[in-house]
Amino acid sequence: MANAADAVPPTAPGSEIDVTPDQDGGIMKKILKEGKGECPQPGDQVFAHYTGTLEDGSKFDSSRDRGKLFDFTIGQGQVIKGWDLGFASMKKGEHAILTIKHEYGYGPSGSPPKIPGGATLIFDVELVKFGPKPKQKFEMTVQEKLEMAKELKAKGLEAYKAKDYDEAFEQWEEAVDYVQFAGDTATEEEAVDYVQFAGDTATEEE
Repeated sequence: MANAADAVPPTAPGSEIDVTPDQDGGIMKKILKEGKGECPQPGDQVFAHYTGTLEDGSKFDSSRDRGKLFDFTIGQGQVIKGWDLGFASMKKGEHAILTIKHEYGYGPSGSPPKIPGGATLIFDVELVKFGPKPKQKFEMTVQEKLEMAKELKAKGLEAYKAKDYDEAFEQWEEAVDYVQFAGDTATEEEAVDYVQFAGDTATEEE
């Protein structure tokens, strides 16, 4: 499957390239650290860190300040076009600077109050990881839901053994949701029994 990276020539750290399909200079990428492997494909879920500034250096947003990765799906219009195309040209572990003109950012209207109209945006970005977006519960087959419930149960057991009880019961509660979503193969009562079994198993193995 072709993506934005197909039109981007190989580049070395420190050099700057145009990652727009039309090569119009709207998204310039400067690699600070090369990544490895393939680039994300449309539909992949991307997890990244970023810091966004205006040309005058004023910061308007940062996932690093929040201490939490930002995630979005490539090609779904969930973010500005400059991000969809920019991240589609990156590899896992790549650290780069994206300079995005307003045509690929927030346009002539901007995003008040922090981003004025027509602003060029500068993002310090790092593609931490990516992969196919997990199916939503309603998209999964009964078997897939039950398999996911088993995985969550196992994760909960590991957390329980590590005495991370909040994480353990969070995983088990999620397992209940998947079992309930399995439909006719599992009643609500069976789902509760399932989690009770998980808790009993953890207690037995302490």
